[in-house]
Formats: sequence, structure tokens, C-alpha cells
Amino acid sequence: MFDLSNFISPKQLLAMKQEVVEDTLAMAYPIVALHYCDGIMILAENPSISLQKTSEIYDRIAFAGTGVFNDYERLRKAGVQHADIKGFQYSRIDVSARSIASEYSTVLGDIFMRQQVPMEVEILVAEIGNTPKDNRMYSIPFSGGLIEEQGIAVIGDYLKAAEGIIKGKIRQFIFEQDLSADLPLAEAAKLAATAIGAVREGGAINVANIELVVLDRTIEIERKFRRFSSEEIVALMT
Repeated sequence: MFDLSNFISPKQLLAMKQEVVEDTLAMAYPIVALHYCDGIMILAENPSISLQKTSEIYDRIAFAGTGVFNDYERLRKAGVQHADIKGFQYSRIDVSARSIASEYSTVLGDIFMRQQVPMEVEILVAEIGNTPKDNRMYSIPFSGGLIEEQGIAVIGDYLKAAEGIIKGKIRQFIFEQDLSADLPLAEAAKLAATAIGAVREGGAINVANIELVVLDRTIEIERKFRRFSSEEIVALMT
């Protein structure tokens, strides 16, 4: 006879994987993306000097990842390669955030379902359009799937509490504010930083730990990505 005492059903195994990843994300640093008057702003809390959580993928497309650095760095590189190949084979305008996000969704879903150890990450892909209504943002959870965001996106929005993992507190805080599609950049950045600090025990973010990038449609070249220096962030936030 088979000993079924140690049998774990597929459903239990997926639940265990989810618990492990959510616990990791609750200890990681969240990232907030908001539409502002000139494009899309992405703000991350990141105490590291050299390990970046945000980057450019292509002309008008940005990437952000939180969780285990090695995992989202592998995905970032894969996204850059996918964009470069597609842009070379077809044209630069054929490279879109949706196609890149779809690839991420497939990869993360397959790994979560089929491999013993899932990737402990959440991913954001954003693309700036010629007008605000043409902006696109997609978040991809660790289990796969593809979520099209409208105006605001938050990844790593997990909080460890006595009763377990609480999800969505940062997003809830932002939605309770008086949001406007034409927020100036400084106000959007301050709102994102305030939201992150308001829902956790540690309180406000240290300005020195802020990583800030934008996709700015006013930049007069095809590459719309801009990373802010630490001095620029201090000036913007104060």
C-alpha cells in the first residue's frame, strides 16, 4: 500500500509557493507608478546604491521589479533582449509594453506552476504614449497573469502583520487621495513616497533611499526615459 501521510496535493503545493513568495515580497521594498502631467513617474524605495529596481527597456518603455534582485534582473535582461530583437526584425514602433508584459506573464506563470521554486518577484512594465490616454501600465504578479493598470500601479504592496500578510494598503491610501491626471511631478512623487510611508511601521521614507525615474513625453528624442540623481530627488521632494 502507498503511504499517503506525506502526500501534498497540487492545490496545497501552489498555496505553499504563494505563501513563501508573499512573505518575501512583504520584506521587500514596494514600487509606485503614477501618471503625472508630462508622463509616467515610477518611485521605488531602494536603500542600495548600485542595485537598481527600475530601468529603461526600450525607447518609450520602462521596467520595475521588486522582490529577489537576481530574479527580476534576469527578467529585465530578457525584456531588453526581446525588445531589441523585435525592433530589429520589424520596426521600433512595433515594440510595445503589452508584448513585453505578455512574455513576462507567460514565463512567470510557467515557472510558478511547473517548477518547485517560483520566482519571488513582481514586475511592472510602463509605456508612455503621445497623449495621456495612450499611456499603458501592466503589472505582472509572481504567479503569472497580466493586469492592465489605469493611472496608478503598485507592486510589492504587501504588509506583514500579526494576522498575516495584508495586501493593497498602499494602493488604497492613494485612491483615497484627491488624484488628478495632471499632477505636477513633485506632487506625484511626494504622494507616492507618502503612501509608502503611511502604511508601515517604519514611517516615512528616507529621501536618500528613493529611486525615481520618469517616462517624459516632453523629451525631444525617441528615448523618453530619465533617471533622477540623488541631488535632484532631494530638491524635488523638499
